[in-house]
Amino acid sequence: MKGKKPHKAAAQEAVEEAGVKGEIKQKPLGHYDYWKRRATHFDLCRVDVYPLEVSKQLRSWREKGQRDARWFEVEEAAHQVLEPALAQLIRSLPEHL
Repeated sequence: MKGKKPHKAAAQEAVEEAGVKGEIKQKPLGHYDYWKRRATHFDLCRVDVYPLEVSKQLRSWREKGQRDARWFEVEEAAHQVLEPALAQLIRSLPEHL
């Protein structure tokens, strides 16, 4: 998001995609890379992951109907994601909060 610090953009994405608000850290846990499918090609994307300590979950948010929202313990959350590098970042959460 142009004009926003990366951690602030991540916090906004959390509201729009998951309906959660809270305190976000300014330093990322790390990053992971993935291939994003486009109409005619793939782009390699790097995602910085910022820890967010959730204090509120909204009843309604922008993308609510587009995703399933569920709460998991850390290890189960790591098993739910497809990207191994993201799973490792999730597993590292307890030491960063």
